[in-house]
Amino acid sequence: MTNCRLDINAGSGGKAEEGKATHSLSGNNGTITTYYKMAKLSSILVAIVLSFTVVSAELPAAAPGIVVNPDVSSGAAGYHVKGGAQRTKTGLHLPLTLNNGKKNIFGKTIDKLSVDVSFDSAERLHVKIADTAGKQYLVPNSPLGLERPKISHAASHLNYDFHYTEKPFSFKVVRKSDKEVLFDTTGQPLVFEDQYLELTTKVPDNANIYGFGELTGEYRRNNHANVTTMWARDVADPFYQNQYGTHPSYTEIRDGKAHGALLLNSHGMDVFTMTGRITYKVIGGILDFYFFVPEPATPNSVVRAYTDLVGKPIMPAQWMLGWHQCRYGYHDIEEVDTVVEEYRKNKIPLETMWTDIDYMDRTKDFTFDPINFPISKVKDLTSKLHSRDQHYVVMIDPAISTNTSYEPYSRGHELDIFLKLNDYKTELQGQVWPGYTAFPDWWHPKVQEYWNYEVTNFMKSIQLDGVWIDMNEPSSFCLGSCGTGKRNEVPAYWWTLPTDEYNTLHAEWEKNLNALGTGVPGDTRNLLYPPYIINNGAGNLSEKTAPTTSLHYGRIPHYDLHNLYGHAESHVTNQAIQKYRPNERVFLLTRSQFAGTGKNAGHWTGDNTSLWEYLKESIAAILQMQQMGIALSGADVCGFNGNTTMELCARWQELGSFYPFARNHNSIGMISQEPYVWPEVAEGTRKALAVRYAMMPYMYTLFQEANTVGTGVWRPLIFEFPNDDTFLAEDVQFMMGDSVLISPIVEENATSIHAKFPTGVWYDWYNGKAVNGPTTKTLHADLTTIPVHVRGGSILPLKTPEMTITATYATPYELLVALDKNGKANGRLYIDDGHSIEQDGTSSINFSISHGKLTAKGSFGYHEKTKLEKVSVLGGKYRHAVVDKKIYTLRKDATTGAYVASGFKIDLNKAFTVNFY
Repeated sequence: MTNCRLDINAGSGGKAEEGKATHSLSGNNGTITTYYKMAKLSSILVAIVLSFTVVSAELPAAAPGIVVNPDVSSGAAGYHVKGGAQRTKTGLHLPLTLNNGKKNIFGKTIDKLSVDVSFDSAERLHVKIADTAGKQYLVPNSPLGLERPKISHAASHLNYDFHYTEKPFSFKVVRKSDKEVLFDTTGQPLVFEDQYLELTTKVPDNANIYGFGELTGEYRRNNHANVTTMWARDVADPFYQNQYGTHPSYTEIRDGKAHGALLLNSHGMDVFTMTGRITYKVIGGILDFYFFVPEPATPNSVVRAYTDLVGKPIMPAQWMLGWHQCRYGYHDIEEVDTVVEEYRKNKIPLETMWTDIDYMDRTKDFTFDPINFPISKVKDLTSKLHSRDQHYVVMIDPAISTNTSYEPYSRGHELDIFLKLNDYKTELQGQVWPGYTAFPDWWHPKVQEYWNYEVTNFMKSIQLDGVWIDMNEPSSFCLGSCGTGKRNEVPAYWWTLPTDEYNTLHAEWEKNLNALGTGVPGDTRNLLYPPYIINNGAGNLSEKTAPTTSLHYGRIPHYDLHNLYGHAESHVTNQAIQKYRPNERVFLLTRSQFAGTGKNAGHWTGDNTSLWEYLKESIAAILQMQQMGIALSGADVCGFNGNTTMELCARWQELGSFYPFARNHNSIGMISQEPYVWPEVAEGTRKALAVRYAMMPYMYTLFQEANTVGTGVWRPLIFEFPNDDTFLAEDVQFMMGDSVLISPIVEENATSIHAKFPTGVWYDWYNGKAVNGPTTKTLHADLTTIPVHVRGGSILPLKTPEMTITATYATPYELLVALDKNGKANGRLYIDDGHSIEQDGTSSINFSISHGKLTAKGSFGYHEKTKLEKVSVLGGKYRHAVVDKKIYTLRKDATTGAYVASGFKIDLNKAFTVNFY
């Protein structure tokens, strides 16, 4: 049973009346324009608070019982500008002083604030509202937080204006091109306390908001499931609750134009997306906003601008884009080897084999079970995989066993790099898989040295290809420091205990945690039980994680750093893997993330369930990660928890074959779900992976664009077609890049989908039949088929699909030319060596066709050995092709209807032309 409070009006409303001066700072050549508009807060809406009880298990997945804190900021004092605006090199400084009114709502009100406005670039505005004394915690300006760009002077020719009102202080961000007000705090409370910040912006009713993650639910945010809580948590993907990562950013689309915002704050928070407004309620730090106002104002441009700030997605090696297989529960190395051989026997591509914690000796990091996974046999498997151009990845958890005979703990203890209790002396000892554990402090100056040693020696021992970091919220199976003084004991997992025994144990944990105090020396905040209670699904902020009173290096409470823990581990682990293989691209997958994690790691959506609802929502989850700059993202194909069915697994394998990161993975105790288990699933997998592997040059080019430009590999239809309102809430169909439309079947017993087609010509991948959009068409798909369409006007670089990425890339190149209604098309191919961080040379080839003339131009820095040997044309009836004065006769493909020219060997190291007639 959960005691809940319903907030009928979570945030205050107000009406502007005449009476106060308002200023506008346009930033054009740094000029401040002052004008007078009268504004006065004249009315406050009173919140209605109801108490009731909800049985969580009875709630439908799509309409959870949301715990919403009441709005008690009505009548908050607010602030006014005192002393006037001060020009700075980068923009504007405004000193704020507290007005008379309600104080100390959920903490200690801070009387004096500073507003610093920086015109970072033509499209990025930075507005930082901070305590003048500088005591509130900021996200570190480092790779362990977010490295801010160095801005030496204000940009000019801005896409936006910044407006502010002096008393009470409020501000607006206005897009210059159409005078649209994008962010507006006028008439809304500004609360700034040591443990509670509140700020509201007005938005249109039924605003089109995308973002605020990590969340399992619909892609477009709505006014019903309207609270996003950000507090990293180990939990199996509940709908509309906080889970592994935190991304306090969003993109909004209004009348086809997009803008975005990021609140750079690592503290726990609730974000309310209500009718007519967005309200932030944060339990610490400062209000550090970045606004993104690109021109053209497209959603993809917002993603580009956002990743300009937080970092571009990691560039994967080619092999990382192949198919991966894992499960928690492979009993021994022989079973793992059997899976590899079954893939081979069933002629299903397998690029990378994985092992969960099963390989470990009593689930301790950097060890091998001497009976079931002896290191000699693991090395044999790795060698066999490498001989076949395949790869091997295993899991590493951050929690380190505190057993006194365990060397990784001894080395860490000697370096003093583990998280401490609030006395800053005693190590925090929680409980994870190996028993009682210590937690590396990623902010300790010696932790990189420690992690480098452990990771590199471990990876070298079996020639490991990549690492998967899990449980890094951080997860702990108890409350507080339950392992203090118990290092060599092996506790039971809490979920195996009888209810009464667990309740008694939990009460003891809570008693011990409270005995340590609710704060830390020199800090007056109540860190265990902050006055404002965010809607954390676990309740207590310290439940099943590190206590909020534990201390990091420099005596920084975990309360301030919790949401950054997995993000920081991603950076430290990325650096360690680079030590192991210098200049080789890093394969790293993380569960917990924050803004900017994508530049160090990929992400999978965690412990989903083998249900049709999770198949569908995996699409929205991956689209969200793409928007947040984590391009290498995917979900556990066929589901992790629970038993899948043949039909569900077939549809999921087909969809998962197009995930940017594609892996089948399930849990211990569940039925086997490798795709070869069912003949129908095997066939559907072969067909879908044949499309993926054929499109590998196109997909690899998309990842290079993500790495350099920032745009997603997967894209929502509304991001590609922002002026078509029929796509505003579409989160089943999606685009892969700008040229491929995927329309998966995500409903049980369904054999068709009512697919929406945007404006233009769309060619069926399998039979070449054209659909002219905009239209809706019923696509029939048997159990082994996923509908795929190529956009007219596109040129896709292709390969012949083989069983591995290496074998696929050894085949000649092909081009699929899908003509638009004007007989034109274009595309791009990026080529490099496929694995190195630093390249001797790269090629970027732009293809275009018009009036039957296909040209290839660009940069040709990489020496490509394979040739272009085939061009297929959809939408044109050409009979001949001329290459270097030699004439080739085209044939019509009986299956696809494309006109195909083949047999030539075109060098991709220089520009070329193919003339069709």
